[in-house]
Amino acid sequence: MKRLDMKRLLTVFIIILILSFSRQALSQGSEKDTLSISIEEARLIAINNNLEIKLAGLDSRIKDTELGYKEAVFDTILNGEIDYTDDQRTPVSSLYGTKNLTNHYNIGLNKKLTSGTDINIDFTNKREWTDSPYVSMNPYHESQLEINLTQPIGKNFFGLIDRGNIELVKWEIKNAKLDSYIKIENAMISAEKAYWELVLARKEFNIKKEMLKKAIRLFNQYRKELKIGLVETGDVLAAEANMHVRSSELLMASNNEKTAEENLALELNLGSETRLFPTESFPGLVFNTSLIESMRKAFEYRRDYISAKNDIERTKVKLRMKTSSRFPEIDLKATFARNGIDSKYYRAIEDIPGDSNREYSIGIEFKYPLENNAARSGYEKARLEKARAIINLGKVERGIVSNIEERFRDVCVNKLNISHMKRIENLQKGKLHLEEQRFKYGRTNSYTLISYQEDLLKAELATQKAYFNYTVSIVELMGAEDSYLKNIGLD
Repeated sequence: MKRLDMKRLLTVFIIILILSFSRQALSQGSEKDTLSISIEEARLIAINNNLEIKLAGLDSRIKDTELGYKEAVFDTILNGEIDYTDDQRTPVSSLYGTKNLTNHYNIGLNKKLTSGTDINIDFTNKREWTDSPYVSMNPYHESQLEINLTQPIGKNFFGLIDRGNIELVKWEIKNAKLDSYIKIENAMISAEKAYWELVLARKEFNIKKEMLKKAIRLFNQYRKELKIGLVETGDVLAAEANMHVRSSELLMASNNEKTAEENLALELNLGSETRLFPTESFPGLVFNTSLIESMRKAFEYRRDYISAKNDIERTKVKLRMKTSSRFPEIDLKATFARNGIDSKYYRAIEDIPGDSNREYSIGIEFKYPLENNAARSGYEKARLEKARAIINLGKVERGIVSNIEERFRDVCVNKLNISHMKRIENLQKGKLHLEEQRFKYGRTNSYTLISYQEDLLKAELATQKAYFNYTVSIVELMGAEDSYLKNIGLD
C-alpha cells in the first residue's frame, strides 16, 4: 500500500512538473526573443513584413511599367546619318568622271501625335565632287529640309487604335492595383485570424491548466479519504485516471498553442526564435451595423465588383478599336520640301528659305484586304468579350449579395451564441460547485465529480470558441465588404 502511495505521489509530482515546465519550455524564450504584441502591432508588422503583401505590391508595380511600352508609340525619335563614298568605277559615259566623292550629313525627327498623325522632319546635306570636266559646279553642296505628314482617316481613324491600346493598359493597371489590394487585404485578414487563434489557444491552455489542478486536488482528496476508509479504491483509481487525462490534454493544448504561435510568426514573417505573447483578449460585443449597411459598403468597396465594371469599360474600348480595324487603311499624305545648292555649304543652307526652290505633294494611299477575315474575327471576339463581361458583372453582384448575407448571418448567430455559451458555462460552474460541496460531506462519488468537471471544461472551451467565432466572423464580414483596411486605418 505504501509503495502504491509512493507511486501516486511520484505521479502527482511529475504532473506538477509538466504543468510548470511545459509552459516555460514551449512558450517562453530568452528575454530578447520575447515579443508581447497587441492586435494593432500585429497589423503593422504584417503590413510591413508579410511576404504575400510584398509580392502583391511588386505585382502592381510591374504592371505599371507596361504603360510606358504602349506610350512609346508617341515617343519622338531622333535619327541621323553620316557617310562617305569614293566611287572610281568605270563609267558608262565619258560625261561622268572617273572619280566621284560623295558625303552625306543627315539628321531628322519622327513623331506620332495622339491624333494618329505621323510627322517626319528631315534635314539632309550632300557634298558632291567629281573629276568630270563637264560639271559646272564642282564641288557642290545640296541642303534640303523636308516635312512629311501621314494622317489615317480610315482604319485607326485619327489615332483611335493608338490611343485605345494605351487606354486598355490603363484599365488593366487599375484592375491589377485592385487585385493587389485584394491580396493585401486577404493577407492582413489571415494574419489577424492567426492572432486570434493564438489568443484562443492560450485561453484553452489556461482552462485545461485549471482543470488539471482541480483533477490533482480531487485525486489528493480521494487518496486521503481512502486511508480512513471514506471512499472506495475504485474512486481513487478513477480520480487518478482523470488526472492523467487532464495532464495529457494540457500537453496537447500546449502543443496547439505553440503551433498557433508559429502560424502567427509565419504570417508576420518573424523568425522562429521569436516568442509571441498576445496581449489582447477577445473584444466585447461591438457589432452595430445592419444588413442594408453591409450591402451598401460591399457595392461601394468591393474591388472585384469595381474590377468587373472596369472590365466592361475595357471591352468597350477594345470593341471600338476592333470596329475601326474593319475599315480600309486610308492615309492622307503630304510632303513639303525646300532645298539649296551652292559650291559653299553655308550658301546652300541660306538658299533653303527661297520661294523658287520648293516642292509640294499631296495624295491618298489606300489598302484593304478583300476578305478581311482577321478584322472581322477580331471584332466578333471583342463583341463577345463585352457580352461576357456584362454577364460576369451580374454574377459578381449575385455573389456579393449571397456572401454578405452569409457573413452577416454568421455574425448575428455567433453573437447570440456567446450569450448561450456564457449561460451554460455559469450553470456548469454552479453545478460543479454544488457537487464539490456535496463531496465534502461524502454525498457524491468520483464518477459524478469527474463528469461535472468534464462538463465545465467543455462549457468553458465552448464559450471561448464562441468568442473566437464571433470575432473572426466580424473580420470576415469586413473582408466580404472589402472594408477591412478602411476599418483598421490602412486604406
